[in-house]
Amino acid sequence: MATVVVDPLTRIEGHLRLTAEVDNGTITDAHSSGTMYRGFEQILKGRDPRDASRITQRICGVCPTCHAITSVNALDDAFGIAEYIPKDALVVRNIMQGLNAVASHATHIYVLWLPDLANPTYKSILETIDLKPVWDELVGRFAPISYSIKGKAVPLGSSYLAAIPEKKALQEAETVLGGKMPHQTTSIVGGVTCKPTVADIGRIASYYVRVMDFVNHYVLGLDALGVTSDPLETADKWLELTHDVSKDKAVANVLDILGGLPTDDFSREAGWGDIPLFAAFGSELIGETLLGLPASLKLDTIGGYPVDPTKIGFLSYGVYYDIKEGYDPTSPKGERLITSGFTSGDLKYEEFDHNNVTEHVAHSFYTSGNDLHPWSGETEPVKTAAEIKYDDSTAKYSWLKAPRYKGIPCEVGPLARMINIQEPLVMGLAETFLANGYSPANVYTRMLARAQETIILARELKKWVLVDLDPNGKFYTHADLSMAKNSKGVGLWEAPRGALGHWIVTDGNSKIKSYQPVVPTTWNACPRDANGKLGPIELALVGSKVGPVGNVLSTLGAISLSQENENPTGIFHIGRSYDPCLACAVHTIDKKTNKKYELRLL
Repeated sequence: MATVVVDPLTRIEGHLRLTAEVDNGTITDAHSSGTMYRGFEQILKGRDPRDASRITQRICGVCPTCHAITSVNALDDAFGIAEYIPKDALVVRNIMQGLNAVASHATHIYVLWLPDLANPTYKSILETIDLKPVWDELVGRFAPISYSIKGKAVPLGSSYLAAIPEKKALQEAETVLGGKMPHQTTSIVGGVTCKPTVADIGRIASYYVRVMDFVNHYVLGLDALGVTSDPLETADKWLELTHDVSKDKAVANVLDILGGLPTDDFSREAGWGDIPLFAAFGSELIGETLLGLPASLKLDTIGGYPVDPTKIGFLSYGVYYDIKEGYDPTSPKGERLITSGFTSGDLKYEEFDHNNVTEHVAHSFYTSGNDLHPWSGETEPVKTAAEIKYDDSTAKYSWLKAPRYKGIPCEVGPLARMINIQEPLVMGLAETFLANGYSPANVYTRMLARAQETIILARELKKWVLVDLDPNGKFYTHADLSMAKNSKGVGLWEAPRGALGHWIVTDGNSKIKSYQPVVPTTWNACPRDANGKLGPIELALVGSKVGPVGNVLSTLGAISLSQENENPTGIFHIGRSYDPCLACAVHTIDKKTNKKYELRLL
């Protein structure tokens, strides 16, 4: 038995510590610790509520736009004007959110997660079975900046390098409407402050064409497959095959695409775009069983859950307004483009009600506030340093609270959203995994869901910008501070990382009496609750391999158990697959020898 501690988990945003108990290569227990306290709840008390949409953006520099829109949703509700927000103001909010979400997903996929596949562990495995060309493609595309293997510098990956300017382009596109990025200034209670011109629309469209050219050539490889060479058609062509069809047909079409690719040439020029390469070699079921490939990275065997509706659910608050005047701030089913919902661990859907959201603090560094709805929430931190310990999972060990929906821990994010809308490709894959004895949620489906959602948003962005946005429309309705006296409001939205809620209560002077944000990583990376139920990342770690020992080749000598504890790829893959919202080195401790390793990460 060994204890492996990853502190901090790098290539994510924020400060996260993951601790795993490992027995013969399998994680038997885990706990997730948020290691930073910020206190936005205290900062907002007593302020003008209109300040909230500016202040809460500082919670995150990666996705501040979603905090701005969530906050103004709560304010629209508290001021009693949500049903009067002009259609074109909502379209502008949609566009800014969509641009930010695509930029965030692209950053996570290419800069934060795919470099995991350039880990030298996979070099050892793939070269052992004469799949060196696959390793060459992985490292040649996804190797990050300043990377070396055994002291030898590795050239920067082609896809990694190409993705960085596209992230910059998306940020620039958002500034056309938002004024600046990060921390746009446009979203306010009552609508937006900008009035886009025809020239603004043209500038955003030019950025769109550029980014879709990257998607066409690098992400999907549709130009090499002969599907399309027109960037404007990229999203449409892919979604015709994978989204605008039945679940069975979506999965069959992807298998047809992958099965038609050559197995003697894995280059991009041969049609192996980044997503096809990942889709084929990332999954044991898809790659080995269904396509007959000689090996896979087995990412569908880690990061899953027991199929038990009492232990896990998939939650979405809904995101992107319907194109009409006004909206319902409680986000009932069908109100948003990506609708709200709760799906149980055995894939049964039910309609969402925010009144079922509560937070626990039994294992969090707070003194009170157990099992409270956010409108009644309390955020009082412990008072002394002696109370802050991260090594005892039976006590308090995290600054994150433990949100629950009807008492159930929930995964939030792209996979949860795609499950709740029954997105054909993702849901078809989830059901295929479930039918073959795999968890429907795993590292593989989590990453594919993020990629699929990105393409869906790309198509919607084209429509919002070129069809729905009217430069001559109305963009604001009046909101007076007196309208927020002795009021409360709820803002329900989705960050790229998942369900984001802001709950506000005001006093008799229209000032903030209570403000409680419950952010996506609070859901995903939370600790145990008062009933001992593990948070999603904790639950996903338990039962997973600490490294690729599940691959029979590693047991034949490519890598050893002790090497896996020193380079715990399973923990890296699982933790990062949630895109948590850290630092320079990872420390792991072998409990038998007490030897401490410092690992240079990708």
